[in-house]
Order: sequence, then structure tokens, then C-alpha cells
Amino acid sequence: MAHQQKGGFPGFTSILKNNILPFLLPSKYPNIGIVLAGGFGLSFLLQMIWQEIPDEKLFFSKTSLIGFSLITLFRLMALLLVYVLVTQHYKIQEHHTLGRNPGLGGLFIAFITGVPAMLISIGIHNLFIYFELKSGNPIPPQLYYYISSESSVYGILLIMIMTVIFPIIIEELFFRGLVFAVLPDKWWIRILVPAVLSSLFAVNRLEFLSLLVIGLCCSFVRYFTDNMLCSCLTRAGFFCTKILMASILPTQDPSEVQNAIDFDRMTIYASIIGIILGIVMILVLIRQLRLLRYLQKNEDMRCESEEGKPLSIPLAEHFHIDFIIGVCCLLLCWIMS
Repeated sequence: MAHQQKGGFPGFTSILKNNILPFLLPSKYPNIGIVLAGGFGLSFLLQMIWQEIPDEKLFFSKTSLIGFSLITLFRLMALLLVYVLVTQHYKIQEHHTLGRNPGLGGLFIAFITGVPAMLISIGIHNLFIYFELKSGNPIPPQLYYYISSESSVYGILLIMIMTVIFPIIIEELFFRGLVFAVLPDKWWIRILVPAVLSSLFAVNRLEFLSLLVIGLCCSFVRYFTDNMLCSCLTRAGFFCTKILMASILPTQDPSEVQNAIDFDRMTIYASIIGIILGIVMILVLIRQLRLLRYLQKNEDMRCESEEGKPLSIPLAEHFHIDFIIGVCCLLLCWIMS
């Protein structure tokens, strides 16, 4: 009996050392769990602080442009902080996160991809609002938004910086840079996961479907061009097209309509046509992007380029306690919104 007890203790120690402790301790590899825990953990902390601060304690309204810009800046800086810490700690090379030069053709295709992304996302946004009103459902609330109308030069400049320039650069750097780099080198994983996570980061039920479309288009571009700047150009193309086509395919503001009867019928028709045209355009562009990827792969094989090789991370290293923490923080961001 004594011999069995003595033999059982090392067995428990072995399990603790080989199975339990590795799960509870951070991984030796950069992984999606660390990125999730850092990015969404800080985002949830900022969200709780922002929601708990009484409006009367601030000299500005939370729904003013200043309030929106402030919380947006803090959330983006949190993503940037995680990006810097993870890449520096694990010594991730820049070509893994930023990608490689795809050439002028790749940059041009990336920018043009923003056109169908705009047509599909705005069309889905408008139809979503219409069907919600027609069904009698309340329009989903937004957590971060501003209601002030700015006509001054400084106000327009602040809007451009905080709603276009900073989000494009930092969000793409995080989701299509860091997240993309640490994921397994499977096309459907590297396209779907960054798109879903970037859409969830916005914590916006009203815009989730349209943001998912933009995220998928950016992920397609990032994967096939192997360049993070290209996904930035796709979002830039989206905003440029949105401004140029505002009179043809306007973004329906839910505050301007009270029910489905007030909804402009021409907006519905334009949205349907825009979605159909956008799908056709994106299929053509994906074919061109796949050709670009094929040429890159052939060049990598011929030159035995190290830049074409993904990070070598064992699949099991992605699922530590930090992965559970990251998922919980992500869920809490939406539950508490």
C-alpha cells in the first residue's frame, strides 16, 4: 500500500507539471489567446470606466464629437500597446505583421476592392434598418457614437482623424497585422477570424453586418496580397467611394426614420442593386487577387524566400488560460454594452 501511494504522488506531480501548469502559464509562442486577452481585456476595462463615469462629471457629453474622439483614441491606443508589447516580447519580424511589397498592381486592386465593399456594406446596412422597422423591432443601440454636426474646418479634420485615419491604421495593424500573423496558415482561418474579431471590437449591433462585410474584404486583400497596407487601402477606398456615391447610395440614418413607411423606396432599390453589383465586382477582384497570390508563391519557391514563410506556432499553444480570458472579455464587452 505504501508503495502504491509513493508511486501515485509523482504521477500527480507529472500531470501538474506537464498539463496543468503549461495551461495556466503564458505560452512561449505568440498566440491568439495572448492577443485576445490583451486587446479585448483592455477594451473591456476602458468600456467599464467609460460607462461608469457620470455625465455631470465631464465638461463634455459622451455623445459629443469630443467624447467620441476621446474614447476612440483610448481604445485604439490600447490595441497599439498590445501590438508593440507582443511583437517586441516575442521578437516577431515586421514582414510577418506588415507583409511584403505587392507592387503597384496589388496596391491598385486593394484600393478598388473598397468599391464593392462599400456597395455591399451600405446596402446591407440600409436593408437591415428597413427590415427592423418593418418588423417592429427597436433599432439596436450603439455604444460609441456622436450626434453633433460639425461644419467647421477643425471639426471636420477631427472627424477625419478619429473616424477614418487612426482607425484604419491601428485597427488594420492589430487585426490584419498581429492577429493575422499569429493565426495558423489556413486561408479560411486567416480571412474569417480577423474579420469577425475586428467587427466585434466595434461593439456595434447596428453596424455589425456591414462591418463584417468590410472586414471580410480587407481580410481577403490582406491574405492574397500578403500586405497589411493593402487592407488599409481597401478601407480608404471604401470611405472615398462612400463620399463620392453618397447621393446615389446614401447611408440611411435610423434617427431620420420612425417606421418603414418613412423609408425612402429609392434607397431600398439602390441598396439591392448595390449589393448585386458589389458581389459581382468582388468575385472578379478575388480572381485577380488569387492570381497575385499564385505569382507570389511561385516567386517564394524559386527564391526560397523566408518572408513567405508564416510563424511556426503549434496549434495547442493557442489554447491557454489567456485564450479563455480573451473570449470572456470579448463576451463581456457585448453583454455589458
